[in-house]
Amino acid sequence: MGSSPSYRTTLAWILAAGLGLRLVLALIMPPGYDESYYLFYGQNPALSYFDHPLAVGVWAGLGHGLSALLPGDPVLALRIPGLLSYTLALALLAEATRTWFGGRAGLLAAAVASLSPLLLACGGLLLLPDSPLVLVLSVLLWWLSRHPLHGSRTRLESLSFGLILGLLTLCKYHALLLILSLVGLRLLQSVQTQTLRWRDTGLVWLGWLGGSAPLWIWNLHNGWASFAFHSARTATAGGYRFDGPPLFLLSQLGLLFPTLGILLLLSLGQKPGPDARQAEAITMLRWLAIPQLVAFLVLAGRMQVLSSWLVPAWWLLVPLGGRWLASSPGPRGLWFQVLRWGTVVSVPLLSLVAAAHVRWGVAGALLPPALDTSGQLMTPQALRQALRQNPNLWRALSEAQIIASNRYELPGFLALALQGYSPAQYTTYSLDSRGFDQWRVRLNPQARRGVLFAVVGDYNPVTSLRQPLAQGLGWMVPELTPLGEITVRRSGQPAAVLEFYAFDPSRVQHQLPPRPSQ
Repeated sequence: MGSSPSYRTTLAWILAAGLGLRLVLALIMPPGYDESYYLFYGQNPALSYFDHPLAVGVWAGLGHGLSALLPGDPVLALRIPGLLSYTLALALLAEATRTWFGGRAGLLAAAVASLSPLLLACGGLLLLPDSPLVLVLSVLLWWLSRHPLHGSRTRLESLSFGLILGLLTLCKYHALLLILSLVGLRLLQSVQTQTLRWRDTGLVWLGWLGGSAPLWIWNLHNGWASFAFHSARTATAGGYRFDGPPLFLLSQLGLLFPTLGILLLLSLGQKPGPDARQAEAITMLRWLAIPQLVAFLVLAGRMQVLSSWLVPAWWLLVPLGGRWLASSPGPRGLWFQVLRWGTVVSVPLLSLVAAAHVRWGVAGALLPPALDTSGQLMTPQALRQALRQNPNLWRALSEAQIIASNRYELPGFLALALQGYSPAQYTTYSLDSRGFDQWRVRLNPQARRGVLFAVVGDYNPVTSLRQPLAQGLGWMVPELTPLGEITVRRSGQPAAVLEFYAFDPSRVQHQLPPRPSQ
C-alpha cells in the first residue's frame, strides 16, 4: 500500500513540529536525577548494567560522544539520540498504523504520540530507557504490520523477527512481559488453527537469544545481579493498598494529558469491523497492552510504580487511538472541536510553562516550597557558577582524583558541571549504589585526593558517613575536612545548598552485602 504525497507531507510536518517542541524543551530543562546517573553508563561501556539492560547505555554513550564533539550544553548532547530516535519511532508508528487502519489514522497516531507529555518526555526528551524502548517497539509494530503474527515466514524473516524481540529485551525488562504476551497470542492462534510450525518457532527463539545475548552474558558473569535487584523491589512490609491502582491510573491520565489518556482508554473498547486485517491488528494490540496495564495497576497497590513503567502499554494503544479518531462517522460536534484544538494548543504551552518553572521557577509563587523539589535539578552552568565563587573549593575539585557523594543520583550533576575542568573519577558511598558498585573497581587505587559532597538537609546526611559501621554494613569515611558550602540559585533565589568535604579515598572503610564485581 503506497502513501500519497499529501500523507508524506503532512507526516513530515507533524514530525518536524514534534521535534521542534522537544528540542526547545531539551534546551530549557535541567538534567534529571536519572539522566545524571545514566551519564556514567556512557562512560562505562558494558554488555548490560546493574539496573538496566544495554540499550540506554548505548544512547548515553552516543550522547557522551556528542558532548565531546559539540561544544556547549552537555545536557543537550546527552538528549540528542533520544530526540532523533523518537522522531524515527513516530514515523514507524505512523506507517504501521497506516498499513492497518489507513493514512488518516496513521497521521493522527503520530500527532497523539507527539503531543502526549508522558510519551514525548520519557521516549523523546529525557535520557531514559524508554527512548530506545519506544523505537524498537515501533520497529516491532512496523514489522508486524507487514508480516502478520499468524502468517507464514521465510527463514530470514523468522530470524529477523526474533532479533527484533531480542533488541526489545535489551531496552527494558518490561519487554519480557510484552514478549510473553506475544507468545501467548501465538499459542492461542496455533491451537485455533492446529498449526505450530516448529521450524519457524525455533528460528524466532534463536534470533531472540542472539539479539538478547548481552543481557544474559553480563548477568551470568555478575551473579544475575539485575534480576535479583528488580525482584527485590516488589517486596513490601505493609499490606495491599486498594486505593493505589485507581490513584495511579488517574495520575497516568493526567501525565498523558486527560483528553489523550481518555482517548487511549476508550480505544480499547472499539469494535473491530468486517476488515480481517484490522480485526487482527486490534486483537493483537489489545493482547499486548492489557497485560501491562493490569500488571502495573495491580502492583501500584503493593509498591511504588514509576510513571514511565506504563509507557510501552500506552504506546501500543496509540494506533487504536488513531483509528478511533479517524473512523468515527459523521461531523464532529462543538465539544469535540474544543477538546481537539484545546489539546493541540494547551499541551505545548503547558509543557513550556512546566519546563520554564523547573529551569527558572516561574510558578514558584503558586507551589509550596515543601512540594516543589524541582530547584534541586541543577543546570551545569548554575552549579559551575556557584562553585567558582569559592576559589578554595574550585581548586580542590580541579585537583581531586575522586569525587563522591552519598547518593547515586548526585555525582552526575557535578560531572556535567566540571566537564573539561576536572580529571576526577566519580563514585558514591551508599547502600544503594546501583551501577557504582560495578564501576568502583575502575577507580584509581592510588588516589589520595578526594572531595565528598551532599545536599544540606538531605534525608541521608553526610555526617552518617563519619560514624562506625552499624551492624557491620555501610560506609565510613574518616577525617572529613570541611571545604565549605555553596548555594545554587534559580532566578536569583536559593534552590539547593551543597556541602563539600576533603577526604582520603584510600582510607574509606566499607562492608556491603556481597555483590559480584564486574
